Amino acid sequence: MHYYTSVFKNIEFYAFGINVAYRRFLGLGYIKSNCFIKDPCMILNYYGIRTSVRYESFGYFAAANEFEISEVKIAGVNGTHFIATKEKEILYDSLDLKLNGKIFKVTSKRIFKHR
Repeated sequence: MHYYTSVFKNIEFYAFGINVAYRRFLGLGYIKSNCFIKDPCMILNYYGIRTSVRYESFGYFAAANEFEISEVKIAGVNGTHFIATKEKEILYDSLDLKLNGKIFKVTSKRIFKHR
């Protein structure tokens, strides 16, 4: 979410700001304590980015007026992780899975459309 917020609103996030946002959105019920995002549209809306979201399979590629966040399963790790993607390109991954040689696969996508 921080990646797309920085792209669309030209806001640069640092660790302190991300931690403040975590506590804010946890308190508002938009995320869980493990950082799983329950309501991504409300987080984007907080920054003035109006969107709708839908779930798609891993093979879907976003249209020109859409952007995507891919849910990935990391080999040997319980749970999932989310990365900003465009088609097969990784735009942002906070864990740098590919760079760190981790095995992972995209399981689904969240497709966002500006309103």
